[in-house]
Amino acid sequence: MTMNGSNTNGSSNGTHATNGAHANGTSKYTPRGASGIGLHDYVPEMGYREYWYPGIEDRDVKRKPIALRILGDQVVFFRDTNDKVVALQDACPHRGAYLSGGISNGKGNNEFKGFITCPYHGYTYDGVGQCVAALTDGPNSKLAPKLKARNYPTQTHRGIVYIWMGQTEPVPLEEDVPAEFFDDEVAIESYVKIWPMNWSLTMENSRDSHNSKIHRGQFRRIFNFALFNRLPAFWEGTEITEEGDNYICIAPRVVKDQQQGYFPGINKKWPQHIWWRFRGSENPLKAQKKAFDNVRPGGLYRLPSIACPSLRFSTVLLRYFTPIDADNVRMFSFALKRVKKNPLVKLWWNIYYNCWWVYFNSPQSVNEKEDLPVQAVGALDPHSAQKLGATDAAIIFWRRRMPFKSRDAQRVWGTSTVEAATRSIEQQEDREAVEIPLLADDD
Repeated sequence: MTMNGSNTNGSSNGTHATNGAHANGTSKYTPRGASGIGLHDYVPEMGYREYWYPGIEDRDVKRKPIALRILGDQVVFFRDTNDKVVALQDACPHRGAYLSGGISNGKGNNEFKGFITCPYHGYTYDGVGQCVAALTDGPNSKLAPKLKARNYPTQTHRGIVYIWMGQTEPVPLEEDVPAEFFDDEVAIESYVKIWPMNWSLTMENSRDSHNSKIHRGQFRRIFNFALFNRLPAFWEGTEITEEGDNYICIAPRVVKDQQQGYFPGINKKWPQHIWWRFRGSENPLKAQKKAFDNVRPGGLYRLPSIACPSLRFSTVLLRYFTPIDADNVRMFSFALKRVKKNPLVKLWWNIYYNCWWVYFNSPQSVNEKEDLPVQAVGALDPHSAQKLGATDAAIIFWRRRMPFKSRDAQRVWGTSTVEAATRSIEQQEDREAVEIPLLADDD
């Protein structure tokens, strides 16, 4: 069964209303796509492992090693004899001391340039994790050649050190990192922040109907005139407009120029005030052509953890999430601008980004001041029972279908596991499409 977003109105024949009820009110339906599954039933809580992830900015790794937790693993980054940033498991195979130094703050672990030394007994490792010297065991140590710390493959590209977290052979970096990152005409600015929330929640938030509630009236929107745009008041559903081997494109289903909706349960219109909304918005396809000559139909969810919330305008905001553990994620926000190898345009973009974009437009304003307060640990319970509907079609697909498109499923999970889970999902979706009689009031 393939969910393409074209049938989210609660029936197999498309005749029922989008609110899940017959027009005559005689019976009600659970909308097709309504989901009672948990957040991590099929999406790995710690993230997919058989992928490249942005680990650290190259400029942050100097003489002193740096420890980070990535997908639950403790990893240490340092520079090898070729000045390349490499990554090892942050535990000495001898006695388990942190190679990064732990609470000893790295004292004595970087005395040999290009190597990392255990601060406990002085076992020293090269960039591939091989122990090449045992300082306290002597030059003729028989143990040293037998010690090897796990090496995580790394590649540095456009100032970002990517790390392969999988147990299988790495794929070329180009298979996981978007093509724009390899285009010399595209300038890329990055912003990194740790968020106290699970990575998949961050991913799902990138393209759902919260935009109508959280971002609608923000003060920052005065400066780009978006506050005055005539915007639809709400989404009636979500369309999965395109599906690929490792991605889906997402677009809201809205009624054009419907700036208010009447809600009989509260006897109010919402939004309550729209008198200042007098400005039309630019044709998105026209804006796309001005930027990247790409008419991608909507926002983007891409494996393993890439989200692009909007169409491709003159500037593209792309988020690449690196899970830390179950409750924290390292959010890499990338802003991409086509500068056509013009140094003056590139300089202008750099100034604009650092003086305006970070603080008022996206990473700190939209993400940290608007999204994070309602998503972070303590703001919502991701393990509570959830029921998703028509506006959550992309999230349902992300949870139910995308896991089985993943490289983890193809390389690690095994055919029998994938087939069993797929059958279970199809049975669940069939049950959700079944008509449920209305109960009498006294029941």
